Amino acid sequence: MSIMPFTPCPATGAAFIGREGLVRNLRARIAKGESLAVIGGPKLGKTSLVRTALNGLSDRTVIERDLGTDPAPRFEMVSGSIVVLDNLDAIADSAIESLLARVSAAASSIVVTGGRRLRTLLGHSGTGASLSFRLFPLSVLLDGELRRLIGSHPHVPLATWTGNHPYLTKLFLHYGDGALDTGRSQWEPFVQHLLAEVGEGPERRLLCYLIERGTPVNPTLAGFDTDIRDIKIVSDTLVYLGVISRWIRNEEATLFAGCRLLNDFIIDGIAGEIA
Repeated sequence: MSIMPFTPCPATGAAFIGREGLVRNLRARIAKGESLAVIGGPKLGKTSLVRTALNGLSDRTVIERDLGTDPAPRFEMVSGSIVVLDNLDAIADSAIESLLARVSAAASSIVVTGGRRLRTLLGHSGTGASLSFRLFPLSVLLDGELRRLIGSHPHVPLATWTGNHPYLTKLFLHYGDGALDTGRSQWEPFVQHLLAEVGEGPERRLLCYLIERGTPVNPTLAGFDTDIRDIKIVSDTLVYLGVISRWIRNEEATLFAGCRLLNDFIIDGIAGEIA
């Protein structure tokens, strides 16, 4: 019997699992009129997080636009409204600046989402188009959150394949034991996209190093072994892309490349280049 393709969609209400503290933080700051930027890799849960936070502000007018599907949205601005610009980095820099300037004239709070390009555009100060954004980088799910997501499914083998990534985990749950083969047409292009987001710079070098080590590594040691001076900035990028995790284990910070789907894809690619 054929299985219908997995169709990802934003999770809200009872379907939204984990990140409760982050939801409360976002909701409180939006209510106070702050502008926020939720930064994360593809399908890491940015839209789900923002919509869940806004669910607790039902008395406010919310205007939401996905710039990934509509790069030139029309607005009928409402004074004091909350404006959500999803996938803001899907449009040109000049368009971003003019759009933010226009929206800020009426909005009480602006919430934007995006990935690596938006993070670079805003910089470490979180400033863009003369607006100041508080940055909220995402990461993969915590172990406890993953267990809640998968329920009675044996979580250890699944977590090894998906690296606690919410999209990959849901995809594997959908396809079950045949996920590697039946779901390949979906997870393989996604993994390719993740690798393209990593690029060929120091992030790629750190990722390959962590894959080779195969165990959690202290960031200072990783920086020394790879000769990467700005190890925090580089590891931050990999974390919010969702390709590695950063945990505190035995009171020590560690970095770990735990997504076997991505790791095997990289290793196979390197082997192919050598051959």
